[in-house]
Amino acid sequence: MREPVNTWTHFITFLAGIAGLVYLIIFSYGDLAKLATMGIYGASIVILYGASTAYHWANTTPEKQLILRKFDHISIFILIAGTYTPVLYYGLEGTWRWAMLAAIWGLSLVGIIIKIFFLGIQRWVSTMFYIILGWMAIIPMSRLIQAYPKEAMLLLFLGGLSYTIGGIIYATKIFNFIPNKFGFHEVFHIFISIGSLLHFVMIAKFILPM
Repeated sequence: MREPVNTWTHFITFLAGIAGLVYLIIFSYGDLAKLATMGIYGASIVILYGASTAYHWANTTPEKQLILRKFDHISIFILIAGTYTPVLYYGLEGTWRWAMLAAIWGLSLVGIIIKIFFLGIQRWVSTMFYIILGWMAIIPMSRLIQAYPKEAMLLLFLGGLSYTIGGIIYATKIFNFIPNKFGFHEVFHIFISIGSLLHFVMIAKFILPM
């Protein structure tokens, strides 16, 4: 196991993600739109944490390691777009709904292409792209506030904040307590898992029953 703490934190979240996906599918049964949006969201969790687990676990050849690293970075864009899918679909209507979904998925696709061909791009540039994309909910915020209760919006905000704090830690390498054992990268992973948990609670509690 190449990076034990990083592997285990995201492997546990990966297993939780599988359980979460099954839960979302079961309670979306009979509603095609909900099944699609929740399926995309749940699958994006499994993809992100599965890719992260594989990358930090495998001690393989440099060539295979590069492929796993690309998939790890690409899956971040998949999770961002996947999380936005039910939030925007049920929080917006008409042109706003489809314009925001198109923007999020379009920019995520751009990010994926960049990661495929320019994986070595500077750490802070990638982090800023992730953070800006993640906070695009600010654009239709007034409409989302009308669609969801305050508790739901608080969970959405706190999840985004946890992701952002994790991203800043990753970009700046602060909180590097025990390098290569429990340093900035491990702390980053924990904040990412917390962000995913908060968003899952928001979606499962407030959007799934709609």
